[in-house]
Amino acid sequence: MRGMKGQTFLTPKVMQGKQELDAGTYDAECAREELAKAIIMHEYPLSITDHLGFRRYYAALQPVFQVPTRNTIKKEIMKIYENERATTLKLLDSLDGRVAITSYMWTSTSQKRGYMAITAHYVDGCWNLQSQILRFIYVLAPHTSDRLCNECID
Repeated sequence: MRGMKGQTFLTPKVMQGKQELDAGTYDAECAREELAKAIIMHEYPLSITDHLGFRRYYAALQPVFQVPTRNTIKKEIMKIYENERATTLKLLDSLDGRVAITSYMWTSTSQKRGYMAITAHYVDGCWNLQSQILRFIYVLAPHTSDRLCNECID
């Protein structure tokens, strides 16, 4: 287990019908990143980290885990975003073919707010159509052509 970060612990493992103990590691940084990815994937509110039931669950699961604050998890999410953004820009820069840029605008029925998604579409090396969201923007009303243009450029 040399070279692995985190706290080492024993976990049960079933091999060929026999239960054995295996060494595992707990890495707080990895756990925090996975929590941020779960919040992104399932669109949980950042306030989930403040919920008592959530804190109890994590305390039972891994007592050593310090549940991050909203600000800490927001920073983690922004770090993931910046990494994904850099990866996407590098990918688009490496393409040999053309890229089509589209925008899609809609208004949230519950919040009465306008949103716009800007997406890049391209054909990859295996001739599969791929799409990458480049920006997701809240657009103030009124949704005039000048305002939409300015939002795309900013």
